[in-house]
Amino acid sequence: MKLRLVLVALCLAFVSAEAMAWSGLTHNAIGHIADQHLTPEAKAKRNHYLNHTLAYYASWQDEVAWSKEYAETRFWHAVRFDAKNRFQYREGRNAITHISRIWNEMRNGGYKKLDDSTIVVNLKLLTHMVGDMHCPSHNMYDADPSPKVKRFSILYKGKKVYWHKFWDSSASSYFHRKWTCRDYQKNLDVLTPKQIAKICKGTPEQWAKQNGKDMREPYTLLIPHTELSEMPAENIARMTEIVDLQIQRGAYRLAHVINDIFKE
Repeated sequence: MKLRLVLVALCLAFVSAEAMAWSGLTHNAIGHIADQHLTPEAKAKRNHYLNHTLAYYASWQDEVAWSKEYAETRFWHAVRFDAKNRFQYREGRNAITHISRIWNEMRNGGYKKLDDSTIVVNLKLLTHMVGDMHCPSHNMYDADPSPKVKRFSILYKGKKVYWHKFWDSSASSYFHRKWTCRDYQKNLDVLTPKQIAKICKGTPEQWAKQNGKDMREPYTLLIPHTELSEMPAENIARMTEIVDLQIQRGAYRLAHVINDIFKE
């Protein structure tokens, strides 16, 4: 009986996490691509502290967010903007504050002053939050159209799907091309070093501002209360393109952060 209750609790936790975060496939793809771009020094440190790949821990924050110890991290998955696209800090309850905080604490040799357990948790959090900030539905707005999100739904095979859930599961359910993480890496990891450097230029706040501007477009592509398969083909193609672009950005920026932390 106890085992059954534990299994039910775990299933509910998984469902809850899936409802609030980009799908495991997307996070794993971001982590897998990022793994390919770690410097030898960063890869050695990743192996030392995590004893596994970034992809392996890409959804860790979702898995622990409903525990008492990590309850506050439930609010570290998204970014909010005002009508003028200004980043809203919301008393630290956003992804950017904590990406910046951890990065600044650990870079320039700062990680050497931290105990191993703190470094491990920080790396797991960075791996998830850098990915999550690039999910279209994790960029939210104080002004229209964001307040309408709870009422904004489409149909998929006759079933109602709401805005947040749609984008969270976009790569794994709605634009799924039967790709594995390796397929995403093969098809998306095609940029030149110069192009990657351009994507990684700037700070997390500047990355967020770019996302805040760009992720308004998805609101114009989904047609409310309409079956997905009946929407214009060009809309579907553009939405797929946006998901791929955000996976690229998240992966390259994640590798950039980890490389910068362990370059000393």
